[in-house]
Amino acid sequence: MCDFCRKITDAVWRNVAVGHRFRTPDLYKGKDFTIEEKTQEKLRLFPQNVSVSKSAFMATIHFLKSNDNDMGSPCEIRSSSDRAVAGPLCLAARNENDGVRCINYVLPILQKNAVVGINPVRPNTTWLLKW
Repeated sequence: MCDFCRKITDAVWRNVAVGHRFRTPDLYKGKDFTIEEKTQEKLRLFPQNVSVSKSAFMATIHFLKSNDNDMGSPCEIRSSSDRAVAGPLCLAARNENDGVRCINYVLPILQKNAVVGINPVRPNTTWLLKW
């Protein structure tokens, strides 16, 4: 990953803490989740019992940056458990998270840290904020 993505991810990582609460991006089917455990390399989320790697955050930022996904050109999130239906952003994060779908958790954490914007109306979209 590039230094830009690593620096932003490191800054986000310093800000997140056990007990922080978030909501997945979909306006109608969004689910609450909490950071239950934080290590140097991953977060474990409750109640989903899903771990999200730090590299999945870097991959998400890198994807949005590489594809020039800003507010004028947002990216569809297209999160799906089915790899054949999942969008490229979902797959980019998943590929760095041991194959486990995680984009629904990465994006709200990045949004809370002013890294991305999210449109929760379907089709859900996201974009990189100016840094």
